[in-house]
Formats: sequence, structure tokens, C-alpha cells
Amino acid sequence: MIKLHFYIFGLVLVCSCQPKVVDSFTTKAERVRFVTEKTHFIDSVFSELPIQKNEKDFQSAFWASELMLRKSKKGQENLKFGLNYFSSFSDNFKRSLLQHVFTLYPIEFVSEIDSLILRELDEKRFVMMANYLIRQDHTKAEMYLKLMPEKFNNLKENPILMAFSIDYSENERLSKAKIDELIKFRSNSNEASFFVFVYKNRDIPGELIVQNAKGEILKENGDTLRFKLLARSITNLPEYITNGNTPQGVYSVQGFSSSDNVFIGKSPTIVTTLPFEISLTEFSFGKLKNDWSLEQYNKLYPESWSNYLPKNMAFYAGKAGRGEIIIHGTTIDTEFYKQQRYYPFTPSLGCLCLFERWNIKDGSLIESEQLRLVKTLKSNNIQNGLMYVIEK
Repeated sequence: MIKLHFYIFGLVLVCSCQPKVVDSFTTKAERVRFVTEKTHFIDSVFSELPIQKNEKDFQSAFWASELMLRKSKKGQENLKFGLNYFSSFSDNFKRSLLQHVFTLYPIEFVSEIDSLILRELDEKRFVMMANYLIRQDHTKAEMYLKLMPEKFNNLKENPILMAFSIDYSENERLSKAKIDELIKFRSNSNEASFFVFVYKNRDIPGELIVQNAKGEILKENGDTLRFKLLARSITNLPEYITNGNTPQGVYSVQGFSSSDNVFIGKSPTIVTTLPFEISLTEFSFGKLKNDWSLEQYNKLYPESWSNYLPKNMAFYAGKAGRGEIIIHGTTIDTEFYKQQRYYPFTPSLGCLCLFERWNIKDGSLIESEQLRLVKTLKSNNIQNGLMYVIEK
């Protein structure tokens, strides 16, 4: 989890006279050390079979392998063992194992997952398995949609099952006219608005634009200010699953912060919260007073959006317990992802990650979209508002 330290808006200014930002974690020596240490740790853990007493070590090794997109023969053998003896492990380990399979081995374990899914009684693990199998055969989606009401008697109450149902149901295509209606709707709110446009294929970077409290889209030299970002998790799991992609929907922007997470680094972060993460009153800056419900959530959109169900992903993700999805920079070594479509961006665990480039010789910051965004917001006296993540 990301530990956040809040500070008063305006205390830290991003300006041309600011001392050079340096982060030793980004130097070549530190990058080599990190890879060497993590590779040794992964190999030592994977040299044994997973059993209950070493579950935590395996979960740490899974995470490190995912970060570096590092596959191995021993890792694959251990996953096969874990899936064959799936019922003997703790719930946390089962979820971690499925996440690792989903992230690094998209086709290798179809038969094992296929044999487990019909016996799985946990809603989150069932949906993780279903998404893994559907990725290889999209026609299976209908089968799992029909199976869920028979398998689970809490379908309408369970946020993960509801989000899965939306994900694989026919949904209307979001038109430019509807997006324009949302922007116009927010122009009368007397609050700043953040509009994040992403793609179904989260390997493609998205962009963020900002509207001030007067309803004006921020511009520079007559052109709309745009900030490139990545809304993809390293796992590429669906948005309603822990550590999955950034959910579509509305968030509350709660100001600026800093992080002691070494992979985020020293650039100021922007705190955003999902529904249920804070009260509806706090989320809406006092405009809505009741408890969280879809009816109240819909009030954050124009009426024409009520039946556009993909916007509810943030609602269901928050209800399912997701949180701490923020906007931040990155110190992660981009070389891990050189063969990926999203390079030189680095994926996160669900946050919106803006590009930063570091000097590997001395660890100094060369270029930062995150600092450019923070500087823009502060110079326009914007520290909070609502943020809409919209999948085109």
C-alpha cells in the first residue's frame, strides 16, 4: 500500500528556481543492484515448491517477477504445482497465484484453470479465472454469465459479479456528443474537472485534460493542454479486480501529497479517491449528503449517462474494496518494458502513471509530465474537483 503524507496546498511550488530533483534509485548502479537482488531472491524462492509455510515468500517473488515481467521455467513449474494443489493454500496465496498466472502466462494454464473454475466458490477468484479463459476464447463469456446466477445467490449484491456482468454484456458505444454533454454538465458545477480518456486496450497510453471552476478547458498557446498517462496495471487484470487496470468512472480529487514509495519517487502526487473510499459528502465536496448508492453516484453525471453502465466500474471497484488509486510519476526502470507497446511508460497497480525520464548517471530528473501537471494545477489554483475516467 502507498503511504501518503498530506501537506497544505501551495506549500511546495514547482518552478524554474526549484532545486534539481535527484533520486538515487534511478541511477544505473541502483538499477543493476535492484535487478541482481530481486533475481537472486526470485530464483532462491522458486527453487522450492510452494507450501503453506513459504506462501509469503512466493507472493513476494510473484510480485517481483511481475514488476520485471520475468518468466522462468522454475516459476512455471511452481505455478503448475500450485494450481494442481490449489485447495490446500490460503485465500491470499490463491489470489496472488492467479494474478501471477494472468500477468505472465496468458496461455500456459488454460486446462488447469478450466478444471478449477467450476468448483470455485469465491466470487473474486471465479471472475479472475473466467477472465483468464475468456481472453483465449471470447465465446466462453456467455457461458460464465449464465453460470453465475446458478453458482452465486448474491449476484446483484456482489460488486465484482455485477462489474463482470457489465464487462461482458452489450453496452452502447460512447459517442462524442455524450462526452460533450458531460463536459458541459461539469462546466456549471463551480468545481474543477479532470477528464481522463483511455482505451479498451490499456497498452495504448491515454490523456488527461483539465477544466477549471469557470468551465474553461485549460489551454496553452491556444491549444488544449494534454497530459499523456498510462491507465494500465502491470497485471492487465480487469478494473474491478484488486491490482487491475484503472477503473472507468468518477473519482474525487482531494489535493496534493507525497509518497515514500520508492517506485513513485519524489514528484508530488495527486490524491484521488474512489466511491466508498471516503464518504459521499466528502467525495462530492458537500453537494450530496446521503450514503453511497448507484442512485447517488448517477447524480455526478448528466441524466443522459444514467444507462451507460461501464461508468459504474469505479462504483463497483470501490464497493469491492479497491482504493489508493492516485496520479503519480515513476522511477521504475523502463527497460523492463522495452518490448511492450506502452514503452517508455511504466505500468502501476491501477494508478494513473505519468511519464518521467531520469538521468541514469546521477539520478537527476530530466523530464516529468507529473511535475508539468502539478505546476499547471497550482498555477491555476486547482487542488480538487471530480475526475472522470472515460474509456473510448
